[in-house]
Amino acid sequence: MFSDPVLYHLHHLQATEDVNFWSNLADQFGGPILELGCGTGRLLSPLTERGHQVIGLDLNFPALAYLRNSVVSELLDRIRIFQSGMDNFHLNESFSMIFLACNTLSTLDMETRKLAYKRIVAHLGPGGVFAASIPNPAYLIELPTQGDLEIEDTLTHPASGNPIQVISGWERTTTNVIFRWHYDQLFPDGRVERDTVETRHHLTTLDEYIAELRSEGLNLIQVFGNYDHSDYGIESPYSILITEKET
Repeated sequence: MFSDPVLYHLHHLQATEDVNFWSNLADQFGGPILELGCGTGRLLSPLTERGHQVIGLDLNFPALAYLRNSVVSELLDRIRIFQSGMDNFHLNESFSMIFLACNTLSTLDMETRKLAYKRIVAHLGPGGVFAASIPNPAYLIELPTQGDLEIEDTLTHPASGNPIQVISGWERTTTNVIFRWHYDQLFPDGRVERDTVETRHHLTTLDEYIAELRSEGLNLIQVFGNYDHSDYGIESPYSILITEKET
Protein backbone atom coordinates (compact mmCIF):
# COMPACT_ATOMS: atom_id res chain seq x y z
CA MET A 1 0.00 0.00 0.00
CA PHE A 2 1.11 3.57 -0.58
CA SER A 3 2.86 5.59 2.08
CA ASP A 4 0.68 8.43 0.75
CA PRO A 5 -2.97 7.36 0.36
CA VAL A 6 -3.61 10.47 -1.75
CA LEU A 7 -1.62 8.88 -4.59
CA TYR A 8 -3.51 5.61 -4.26
CA HIS A 9 -6.83 7.42 -4.38
CA LEU A 10 -5.84 9.64 -7.30
CA HIS A 11 -4.71 6.70 -9.41
CA HIS A 12 -7.54 4.29 -8.66
CA LEU A 13 -10.30 6.91 -8.74
CA GLN A 14 -9.96 6.89 -12.52
CA ALA A 15 -10.90 3.20 -12.66
CA THR A 16 -14.68 3.40 -13.01
CA GLU A 17 -15.46 0.41 -15.24
CA ASP A 18 -16.49 -1.78 -12.30
CA VAL A 19 -18.64 0.69 -10.31
CA ASN A 20 -21.89 -0.15 -12.10
CA PHE A 21 -21.09 -3.87 -11.95
CA TRP A 22 -20.80 -3.90 -8.16
CA SER A 23 -23.78 -1.59 -7.79
CA ASN A 24 -25.94 -3.85 -9.94
CA LEU A 25 -24.81 -6.87 -7.97
CA ALA A 26 -25.77 -5.03 -4.78
CA ASP A 27 -29.20 -4.29 -6.29
CA GLN A 28 -29.62 -7.97 -7.12
CA PHE A 29 -28.65 -9.47 -3.77
CA GLY A 30 -29.54 -6.64 -1.37
CA GLY A 31 -27.94 -5.56 1.85
CA PRO A 32 -26.38 -5.20 4.21
CA ILE A 33 -23.15 -5.46 2.22
CA LEU A 34 -19.54 -5.81 3.38
CA GLU A 35 -16.69 -4.62 1.19
CA LEU A 36 -13.36 -6.23 2.05
CA GLY A 37 -10.29 -4.15 1.22
CA CYS A 38 -12.31 -0.96 0.81
CA GLY A 39 -9.16 1.22 0.75
CA THR A 40 -9.89 4.92 0.31
CA GLY A 41 -13.52 4.32 -0.65
CA ARG A 42 -13.43 4.27 -4.45
CA LEU A 43 -16.37 1.82 -4.43
CA LEU A 44 -17.71 2.27 -0.92
CA SER A 45 -18.61 5.93 -1.43
CA PRO A 46 -20.55 5.63 -4.72
CA LEU A 47 -22.35 2.48 -3.55
CA THR A 48 -23.41 4.27 -0.37
CA GLU A 49 -24.39 7.32 -2.42
CA ARG A 50 -26.67 5.10 -4.51
CA GLY A 51 -28.52 4.01 -1.39
CA HIS A 52 -26.80 0.72 -0.59
CA GLN A 53 -26.01 -0.13 3.03
CA VAL A 54 -22.29 -0.92 2.83
CA ILE A 55 -19.72 -1.49 5.56
CA GLY A 56 -16.05 -1.16 4.62
CA LEU A 57 -13.15 -3.12 6.07
CA ASP A 58 -9.43 -2.61 5.47
CA LEU A 59 -6.19 -3.20 7.35
CA ASN A 60 -4.55 0.02 6.15
CA PHE A 61 -5.28 2.81 8.67
CA PRO A 62 -4.02 5.76 6.54
CA ALA A 63 -6.35 4.68 3.72
CA LEU A 64 -9.32 4.51 6.08
CA ALA A 65 -8.40 7.89 7.59
CA TYR A 66 -8.27 9.39 4.10
CA LEU A 67 -11.67 7.90 3.33
CA ARG A 68 -13.17 9.35 6.51
CA ASN A 69 -11.64 12.79 5.93
CA SER A 70 -12.52 13.05 2.24
CA VAL A 71 -16.04 11.67 2.08
CA VAL A 72 -18.76 14.21 1.35
CA SER A 73 -20.57 15.40 4.47
CA GLU A 74 -23.93 13.99 3.31
CA LEU A 75 -22.50 10.45 3.48
CA LEU A 76 -20.47 10.80 6.66
CA ASP A 77 -23.17 9.47 8.99
CA ARG A 78 -23.97 6.57 6.67
CA ILE A 79 -20.45 5.22 6.15
CA ARG A 80 -19.16 2.61 8.62
CA ILE A 81 -15.59 1.40 8.38
CA PHE A 82 -13.46 -1.01 10.40
CA GLN A 83 -9.73 -1.66 10.50
CA SER A 84 -8.94 -5.36 10.27
CA GLY A 85 -7.32 -8.00 8.12
CA MET A 86 -9.51 -10.11 5.87
CA ASP A 87 -8.38 -13.28 7.62
CA ASN A 88 -9.37 -12.34 11.18
CA PHE A 89 -12.30 -9.92 11.20
CA HIS A 90 -15.18 -10.36 13.64
CA LEU A 91 -18.27 -8.19 13.16
CA ASN A 92 -21.43 -8.71 15.15
CA GLU A 93 -23.74 -8.93 12.13
CA SER A 94 -24.40 -10.94 9.00
CA PHE A 95 -24.48 -9.82 5.39
CA SER A 96 -26.42 -10.63 2.25
CA MET A 97 -23.37 -9.91 0.12
CA ILE A 98 -19.63 -9.67 0.77
CA PHE A 99 -17.32 -8.62 -2.03
CA LEU A 100 -13.60 -8.21 -2.66
CA ALA A 101 -12.86 -6.02 -5.67
CA CYS A 102 -9.75 -4.51 -7.29
CA ASN A 103 -8.06 -7.85 -8.09
CA THR A 104 -7.08 -8.25 -4.44
CA LEU A 105 -7.94 -11.92 -3.89
CA SER A 106 -5.04 -13.14 -6.04
CA THR A 107 -2.57 -11.12 -3.94
CA LEU A 108 -3.38 -13.28 -0.89
CA ASP A 109 -1.47 -16.49 -0.32
CA MET A 110 -3.38 -19.77 -0.01
CA GLU A 111 -3.34 -19.85 3.80
CA THR A 112 -4.65 -16.28 4.05
CA ARG A 113 -7.31 -16.95 1.42
CA LYS A 114 -8.61 -19.98 3.30
CA LEU A 115 -8.74 -18.09 6.59
CA ALA A 116 -10.55 -15.25 4.81
CA TYR A 117 -13.11 -17.68 3.34
CA LYS A 118 -13.87 -18.98 6.82
CA ARG A 119 -14.52 -15.45 8.11
CA ILE A 120 -16.63 -14.68 5.03
CA VAL A 121 -18.81 -17.77 5.49
CA ALA A 122 -19.22 -16.93 9.19
CA HIS A 123 -20.50 -13.45 8.28
CA LEU A 124 -22.84 -14.39 5.44
CA GLY A 125 -26.52 -14.93 6.11
CA PRO A 126 -28.35 -17.97 4.68
CA GLY A 127 -27.94 -17.99 0.93
CA GLY A 128 -25.55 -15.05 1.15
CA VAL A 129 -23.24 -14.24 -1.76
CA PHE A 130 -19.48 -13.70 -1.90
CA ALA A 131 -18.02 -12.13 -5.07
CA ALA A 132 -14.43 -11.35 -5.99
CA SER A 133 -12.55 -10.11 -9.04
CA ILE A 134 -9.09 -11.29 -10.03
CA PRO A 135 -6.95 -10.88 -13.15
CA ASN A 136 -7.57 -13.79 -15.51
CA PRO A 137 -5.20 -16.48 -14.14
CA ALA A 138 -4.62 -17.79 -17.67
CA TYR A 139 -3.43 -14.33 -18.71
CA LEU A 140 -1.03 -14.02 -15.77
CA ILE A 141 0.56 -17.40 -16.48
CA GLU A 142 1.23 -16.43 -20.10
CA LEU A 143 2.83 -13.05 -19.37
CA PRO A 144 6.45 -12.58 -20.48
CA THR A 145 9.01 -12.77 -17.69
CA GLN A 146 9.61 -9.01 -17.83
CA GLY A 147 7.50 -6.01 -18.74
CA ASP A 148 9.32 -2.84 -19.75
CA LEU A 149 8.66 0.25 -17.65
CA GLU A 150 6.20 2.59 -19.39
CA ILE A 151 4.56 5.90 -18.51
CA GLU A 152 0.98 4.88 -17.79
CA ASP A 153 -0.56 8.21 -16.85
CA THR A 154 0.07 11.72 -15.55
CA LEU A 155 -1.79 12.97 -12.48
CA THR A 156 -1.87 16.27 -10.60
CA HIS A 157 -1.20 16.23 -6.88
CA PRO A 158 -4.18 17.98 -5.20
CA ALA A 159 -2.06 19.60 -2.48
CA SER A 160 1.07 20.73 -4.35
CA GLY A 161 -0.33 21.02 -7.86
CA ASN A 162 2.76 19.21 -9.11
CA PRO A 163 2.49 16.67 -11.94
CA ILE A 164 2.89 13.00 -11.04
CA GLN A 165 4.10 10.55 -13.66
CA VAL A 166 2.77 7.03 -13.19
CA ILE A 167 5.30 4.49 -14.48
CA SER A 168 4.44 0.79 -14.44
CA GLY A 169 6.02 -2.55 -15.27
CA TRP A 170 6.05 -6.18 -14.15
CA GLU A 171 8.10 -9.31 -13.74
CA ARG A 172 6.93 -12.92 -13.66
CA THR A 173 8.52 -15.62 -11.52
CA THR A 174 7.57 -19.29 -11.29
CA THR A 175 5.02 -18.53 -8.54
CA ASN A 176 4.05 -14.84 -8.85
CA VAL A 177 3.55 -11.93 -11.15
CA ILE A 178 4.85 -8.75 -9.52
CA PHE A 179 3.38 -5.48 -10.77
CA ARG A 180 5.20 -2.27 -9.83
CA TRP A 181 4.04 1.31 -10.06
CA HIS A 182 6.38 4.28 -9.58
CA TYR A 183 4.70 7.59 -8.77
CA ASP A 184 7.18 10.37 -9.57
CA GLN A 185 6.13 13.78 -8.28
CA LEU A 186 7.94 16.40 -10.38
CA PHE A 187 8.85 19.60 -8.52
CA PRO A 188 9.49 22.98 -10.21
CA ASP A 189 13.13 22.96 -9.06
CA GLY A 190 13.78 19.68 -10.88
CA ARG A 191 13.50 17.39 -7.85
CA VAL A 192 11.67 14.09 -8.26
CA GLU A 193 9.99 12.45 -5.28
CA ARG A 194 9.18 8.78 -5.95
CA ASP A 195 6.64 6.58 -4.20
CA THR A 196 6.68 2.94 -5.30
CA VAL A 197 4.12 0.24 -4.70
CA GLU A 198 4.08 -3.36 -5.83
CA THR A 199 1.48 -6.09 -5.80
CA ARG A 200 2.22 -9.80 -6.05
CA HIS A 201 -0.39 -11.94 -7.74
CA HIS A 202 -0.07 -15.66 -7.09
CA LEU A 203 -0.09 -17.95 -10.11
CA THR A 204 -3.10 -19.95 -9.00
CA THR A 205 -5.40 -21.47 -11.63
CA LEU A 206 -9.10 -20.65 -11.85
CA ASP A 207 -9.97 -24.28 -11.05
CA GLU A 208 -7.86 -24.06 -7.90
CA TYR A 209 -9.70 -20.91 -6.75
CA ILE A 210 -13.05 -22.56 -7.37
CA ALA A 211 -11.99 -25.71 -5.49
CA GLU A 212 -10.76 -23.63 -2.53
CA LEU A 213 -14.03 -21.73 -2.34
CA ARG A 214 -16.10 -24.90 -2.56
CA SER A 215 -14.07 -26.61 0.17
CA GLU A 216 -14.95 -23.74 2.52
CA GLY A 217 -18.67 -23.85 1.72
CA LEU A 218 -18.87 -21.27 -1.08
CA ASN A 219 -20.39 -22.76 -4.23
CA LEU A 220 -19.84 -21.16 -7.61
CA ILE A 221 -22.84 -19.51 -9.25
CA GLN A 222 -21.17 -17.83 -12.20
CA VAL A 223 -17.86 -16.57 -13.58
CA PHE A 224 -17.81 -13.37 -15.63
CA GLY A 225 -14.89 -12.41 -17.82
CA ASN A 226 -15.42 -8.66 -17.61
CA TYR A 227 -17.54 -6.00 -15.94
CA ASP A 228 -19.94 -5.93 -18.90
CA HIS A 229 -21.25 -9.32 -17.66
CA SER A 230 -19.66 -11.18 -20.55
CA ASP A 231 -18.98 -14.87 -19.97
CA TYR A 232 -15.52 -15.91 -18.88
CA GLY A 233 -13.16 -17.14 -21.59
CA ILE A 234 -9.46 -17.82 -21.93
CA GLU A 235 -8.96 -14.34 -23.47
CA SER A 236 -11.00 -12.48 -20.83
CA PRO A 237 -9.19 -9.73 -18.89
CA TYR A 238 -10.71 -10.81 -15.55
CA SER A 239 -12.24 -13.69 -13.68
CA ILE A 240 -15.11 -12.38 -11.58
CA LEU A 241 -16.31 -15.14 -9.28
CA ILE A 242 -19.85 -15.12 -7.87
CA THR A 243 -20.40 -17.72 -5.14
CA GLU A 244 -23.18 -18.60 -2.71
CA LYS A 245 -22.95 -19.81 0.86
CA GLU A 246 -23.80 -23.48 1.11
CA THR A 247 -27.04 -24.11 3.00
